[in-house]
Formats: sequence, C-alpha cells, structure tokens
Amino acid sequence: MKVCIDPGHGGTDPGASGKDPFVLNEKDVNLSICLFLKKELEAKGHTVFLTRDKDIAVSLSDRAEFANQKNADIFISVHCNSFANNTAEGIETWIFSGSKSGKKLAEPVQKSLVATFSNHKDRGIKEANFQVLRETQMPAILVECEFISNPTQLKFLSDKENHEKIAKAITLGI
Repeated sequence: MKVCIDPGHGGTDPGASGKDPFVLNEKDVNLSICLFLKKELEAKGHTVFLTRDKDIAVSLSDRAEFANQKNADIFISVHCNSFANNTAEGIETWIFSGSKSGKKLAEPVQKSLVATFSNHKDRGIKEANFQVLRETQMPAILVECEFISNPTQLKFLSDKENHEKIAKAITLGI
C-alpha cells in the first residue's frame, strides 16, 4: 500500500506551542512522530511518502497535491491539539465531512491510539472541512495526538519514546 504521511506545520509555521513548564513547538513533535511512522510502515512493507522530512514550510494545497501526484492509497496528517483552557486533553481523529472512506480509516486508528494510551481521553472521530482532507483524492485522516497546551500532555508529547508508541499505534490501526 502507498501511504502519504503529512507532518503538520513546519518551517516558518511552528503550529501550536506548549509553553508550560517548557516550550515545545508542534511542528517538531509532528515531524518526529511521522519519521517513526514512516519507519514502522516501511517495516510492514508499505511504500511511504512524506510531505516533508525536515523543518520546511509546505502549503496545505501542496501537501494534498503531493499525495494526489504520488497516487497514495491513504493520507495521514499528524498534529498536536491546542486550546486556550490548558486542562483540555485527549486524542481525536478528523475526517472530511461525510467521508465514508475516511471514517473507515479513522475508526481503527483512533481505536488503536486510545487502546495504546488508555489513560488518555478518547475524544473520538470528528468531521471538518480541512483543506488537506478535502483536497486529497484518497481516504484521509488528521490525527490530533494530544493537547500541547496542557502541561501534563506537553510532557507526554516531549518524550521521543511516546512519539514511537504513537507511530506504532497508528501503524497498528492501519
């Protein structure tokens, strides 16, 4: 299977930032998780394309166009959530509004993530009109791994071992 992995944000776009008790940019967490995810998927025999493999800016339309040009079978965008209230927490997976193929991909991935991190809140599968989900021509999901704005989850997201566990959970779901 051909998988396009999209590490959200990058370059001049840091994404959300955790600021307490230390600073961590979402773009760096996303890239780390996606590099582990690429390794896991390739070990299972899949062909993997990354929309970025270093800290560079890539437009949303370019991300979707890249996946379409590669004729990927599935598209996975990886992010960290953020909210003004720093007690918000949990894992959620987004699909394009009404996408049955997206939901079919999202369900086992979300289930695997929540099973792997059973002490994390299951925020479920949500629908939105996100550009990378709307413009990709294959089943597409956007995984919000946790809230970088929550000090407890910021510590979780700063641990490379957790990045690898997240990657393994997503791979298992696929």
